Amino acid sequence: MAQQQMYSAIANSPGTELSAAITAAVTTIPVVTGSVLPEGPNIITIGVDETSETVLYTSKSGNSLIGCTRGFGGTTAKGWAVASRVARYYTAYDHDAFRKNLTDLSGVTNESTTDIVLSAGQQILNATKNARLQGLKVQGRTLIDLLGGAGSGESLTGWSVSGGASISTEMLKSGVSSFKFTSTSAAAYIIRDFPVSLDSTKYYILACWVYIQSYTSGTIRVTLRDYNTVTTRYTANADTSITGKWQLIYLKVPISNTLVGSGFRVIAGMEVPPVAATVYIDEVRLYAVSAADYAAIGTTITGEAIDRLLPYVPPGINGVDGLYVRRYGRNLLPDKLDTLHAQARVNGPYDATLTATGTGYQSVITVEAAPGRYTFAYEGNIQAVVRLISDVGTINQIKNSGDPIPFTFTVPAGTKSINIIFLNTATTGTFTFRNWQLEIGSTATPFQPREDSLIAFSGVELHANPTDGSEPDILREVIGRYEVTKLWREITLSGLQDWTVLSTHTGYKRLRSLGIAPTLSDSSMSALVKFDGKVLTQTFSDVPSSAAADVYRTSASGNTTVTVSSTDSGWGDSYTPSTDEIKAYFNGYQMGSVSGATFTTPYISGTKAWRFVTGDPSTGTSTLPTTLNPGYAGWQPYQLLYRLANTVIETVQEDGALSLIEGDNFIEVGSGYVSRERANPVMTIVGGSSFYHFNNAEPTVSASKFRYPVQKILGIYEASLPARGVVLKNESVAFGLQDAHIEGINYNLNAPYSASYIKLDKSPVPVVTGFYAATEKMQLHDLTDAVTEISSTVSALAAKKAEKDAPGWIAPTLLNGFTALFSSRVPSYRKVNGVVEFTGALKFTSSTVNANLVIFRLPEGYRPKDQLDFGVLSGSGANRVFGGLEIMPTGEVYVLSGMGGDAIFLDGLPTFRVE
Repeated sequence: MAQQQMYSAIANSPGTELSAAITAAVTTIPVVTGSVLPEGPNIITIGVDETSETVLYTSKSGNSLIGCTRGFGGTTAKGWAVASRVARYYTAYDHDAFRKNLTDLSGVTNESTTDIVLSAGQQILNATKNARLQGLKVQGRTLIDLLGGAGSGESLTGWSVSGGASISTEMLKSGVSSFKFTSTSAAAYIIRDFPVSLDSTKYYILACWVYIQSYTSGTIRVTLRDYNTVTTRYTANADTSITGKWQLIYLKVPISNTLVGSGFRVIAGMEVPPVAATVYIDEVRLYAVSAADYAAIGTTITGEAIDRLLPYVPPGINGVDGLYVRRYGRNLLPDKLDTLHAQARVNGPYDATLTATGTGYQSVITVEAAPGRYTFAYEGNIQAVVRLISDVGTINQIKNSGDPIPFTFTVPAGTKSINIIFLNTATTGTFTFRNWQLEIGSTATPFQPREDSLIAFSGVELHANPTDGSEPDILREVIGRYEVTKLWREITLSGLQDWTVLSTHTGYKRLRSLGIAPTLSDSSMSALVKFDGKVLTQTFSDVPSSAAADVYRTSASGNTTVTVSSTDSGWGDSYTPSTDEIKAYFNGYQMGSVSGATFTTPYISGTKAWRFVTGDPSTGTSTLPTTLNPGYAGWQPYQLLYRLANTVIETVQEDGALSLIEGDNFIEVGSGYVSRERANPVMTIVGGSSFYHFNNAEPTVSASKFRYPVQKILGIYEASLPARGVVLKNESVAFGLQDAHIEGINYNLNAPYSASYIKLDKSPVPVVTGFYAATEKMQLHDLTDAVTEISSTVSALAAKKAEKDAPGWIAPTLLNGFTALFSSRVPSYRKVNGVVEFTGALKFTSSTVNANLVIFRLPEGYRPKDQLDFGVLSGSGANRVFGGLEIMPTGEVYVLSGMGGDAIFLDGLPTFRVE
């Protein structure tokens, strides 16, 4: 087969410029320095971004390119200005020619791919070839628990208790406790009213987990009733024939629901006597769902699949956060033991020795499991047992110490993990165990270390319409890079915004902040959740007409109006709070008057005091708080999710790349991945030796806690490499479930440390789709695609170097009524070689600016290490005056006193270096 013409490249892609403007029709192109371009025939690129044009020329004559074919290789011919950039870059034509010629020479003619669909959790996927995952695509989802976390099982606060209902740590699905109900004859249940009406145009699902420990008689259920009445509307009963195992029960609320009143009532437990049973209930949640999901639940989606579709999430707005897809190595076992006996030592990866002075000394490895067939093998003279741990903690031992190796077994549905225990059955002696291996299938293969493959998206959160899942954000692979089509934005409402009192009403006040969330129209879809997880009621007309607290409105101008009850804020009807006092409320504080040991709300007069708005029995502080509540009693800032006026496409950075191995692949799809978070190890001295702690919540070392509670630590890094001597521990003192330490002998005092981990708090996990090359020809195409993507990246970097180009400018979201002064020069920032710089100009709503307003917030990676204060030129009417800007380590850019509001120029703002 004829080969396609391939044109020579030139090292480092040196560039030149057009020496004159050209139209789309010219076939002779003048350049400043023709000598930097290769001889013809060859191709060049005019421009440096996605609007560039590829041109084929037949020859050169001095500084002119002759015989040009315009709009070559699928690009578009157009006019170009003088000095437009010209260079021999890597192009789509080069890629296509390389790919075609290479595959033609291979002699392979069959080309096909295999589509794959990966669901949440663990699964086994059989691949016909070794290949990489391509075309990854994920749609966003948003879950908001309408119970506001009340069904977490962590507290009975807010619930009315009847009979033997309590909080217990004995059995649980998440957190540290669950609701427990015990009865020998009478009812035992909890009951709570929620003053929020369910929309009759929406579908809802209420679900929870139930564990029946013992049962003789009675009905175990959850019900929805009319608000503050005994009228039952919807019920879900547990299957009392299932004991010793968690079961998911749910009820469905259709459109045109029959609930009556200004809210609804939830009852959980054993409310119909006589009852003789011991029962646990956990993770009670209520979600609005789409019509499609509503129809599928109970038909095509049943049992635990419902929990994967609608997992219990923390209070607030929860999108798909930190998606990851991990393919475990063929050997599913890590090179280290989870628990090493005190008389055992590690000699190296997959190599340990036990020097025993007694019998039954155990070292343990535990790994997650999916249903299927497995084979376990190891080398050494120690014995081993294999146990299966179910999702309720039940252990089923399937291999005894005397059974032969290799050992093949089947893991049934409902198994949570596989527990492998190495132990000595003889009283004394030296015992070795090494090269442990667990693999899918019934055939033992030669030992190999575990090599996982992971692709993850730390810090990427994907949303959709919280009511019906429509209009989702979409993450997809596009020519070797990943981008998100964003339709939704989530922001935090706090004291950083400029809040004012619009009006006072009986029992609540109407507050407004300017320019928070520009939306498509006054009727745009959004959701706002307050500090206690309650979902506020959206109105599309003037808020005062609602005559109630906990109502909000977002307008087309971006202004957000919220009504706040006196019970929450602590402000009496006759008292008008100051701007700073409103900010204190949005930072998590309630205001009152204090007299001795008495804190009184609402505040009318007297000595002012502030305490945490949730769960704080103290008399607070007389100093007006100016920082965020540190999270007392589960408080979180107000969260607003809103539909963007226009679609935004953002390029995102992935961690890793997912490859499949021929045969069975153990794959996990999850969320909550955090990549390389800066760690703050804290040192202690134990027995004369130093230890550096990571994510330990004990008071003396609590500064080592990570940003989020941890489910699993994936790695601790010293600078950019895996740290030495890391010991992972599952213990109660961890912030979450796992912490780590490094002994001083292995710790590098001069290196920064970071950690990658999975968050403990759940978020929705979507279906992941993609494909892989199923034939030799497609594998060859896959290889050339990968090479091309790398070449394209290198070419782009070379272009930037040749042009002394810098990263693109980023336009932040302006807050508190600040807007761009010129549409052609919007306020923006960028980072070049670790130095942050600014450009653009902005204005305020008046010619003078109040001090201490936040203009915008810099993201992580663009923030100074310490507080910075800069002078900046501004305009007030016809005058030019100097004012001040303050940039905080947390990213807030504040206006200081003396600033004019008609024009604030950022071009002269000094730069600063970041880590």
